[in-house]
Amino acid sequence: MPIPRVTSRVGLLAVVALLAGCGTQGPHPADPAPSGSRTGEAPAHRAWTYEYVSDVDPVGNQVLDIAAVSKREAWAMAELHDAGGSRPRMQMLRFHGARWQRYDLSSDLRDALDGGTLGSPALYAGAGSAWLFGRVSHGPGTYSTPIAARFDGTRWRGVALPEGDDLAGVAVLGPSDVWALGNPKQQTAWHWDGRGWTATRLPLEARAITTETAGGHLRVAGNVPNPAADKADESDPDHPKPRPLRLAAARWDGRQWREERMPDVETEDARFSGCRTQVQTLVARGADDVWAMGIEYGPYTGTRYAPPGDRPCALHWDGKRWSTSDALPAGILDARRVRGENGKVSRIARPPYVTGITGKVTEVDRKQKFRLAEIAPVPGTDEAWGVGKAELGAFGDANFSRAVIVRYRP
Repeated sequence: MPIPRVTSRVGLLAVVALLAGCGTQGPHPADPAPSGSRTGEAPAHRAWTYEYVSDVDPVGNQVLDIAAVSKREAWAMAELHDAGGSRPRMQMLRFHGARWQRYDLSSDLRDALDGGTLGSPALYAGAGSAWLFGRVSHGPGTYSTPIAARFDGTRWRGVALPEGDDLAGVAVLGPSDVWALGNPKQQTAWHWDGRGWTATRLPLEARAITTETAGGHLRVAGNVPNPAADKADESDPDHPKPRPLRLAAARWDGRQWREERMPDVETEDARFSGCRTQVQTLVARGADDVWAMGIEYGPYTGTRYAPPGDRPCALHWDGKRWSTSDALPAGILDARRVRGENGKVSRIARPPYVTGITGKVTEVDRKQKFRLAEIAPVPGTDEAWGVGKAELGAFGDANFSRAVIVRYRP
């Protein structure tokens, strides 16, 4: 079975944002302890291999996002510095069966960009289609404007956006079947039918959407509105108070969204050990095998929550109901770890060192860091793409940054 994307743009260590917020009942066990190392480190389970490495620059080069359309097609967005340039520019990259190459997106979207520059890009793919969402900057003293585009097989074409600037998630189910979640507070999901967007009303504040149906229903997940708690937070919106969360999911039946109750998550008690944020990732592996996942946060200290740990928690749909689960689906957890179908966690070895400013791998270059910003599955395989950077910092003239794209093959 292809490895699901247990990751997200929010943060790779958060089980590729697989997660961000669901509750557990009772103590949650830690990940299975890896074996085979006297230091306690998991045995290596293959390694990332480089598929693209940018030119070297003292600082700033990185690949921000990636979406895989098929085994032979993928798209990525990179932030690159030109030689001697002081400001980075956004560069689209395309994989078309053999290698990664630069793609002239600005030429395709000249009218949509209207002389502005693209920023905050987010790529989505599914069912053989690719979409891009972002914002366009028009210079100092102006507001950025949202933009959307789809690849029609020949070029990228601008698409009118649904109302509102904020999107919480996108599911590309086909060339004329795309769903976009609006701001959670608006409780709206927008559907693209190839001609335009239609609004549908959600029974919850959705923060996640399944990116594929896997033979089942399209689902969203989030929490049921709590107007009283929202009003209490108005005086200090940066430090919301603990509140009981009523998590919920909803499935699309072809005409409307039908709510599915999830187990309650009680967060008023600071001693409660469960997750303390909303569901942010949904993974559908089958009609009776859907996962809503999150990362466990530490206790509430009175001003804010302690930082998230690396202990995931999950809710599972078995075809009849949602329940808490101590298990997790197989998948890549982050840049260093993969969970097998047997539940065991293995280590993914890092790729070789890249050359530094001198064109060689010097002793100081071996202190470089390999950082991934996003991981995406390769459709129909157990492989995955990863994007980010290899960088060296705090070493003066030796500092460098290279944008990288890597591939995982089990």
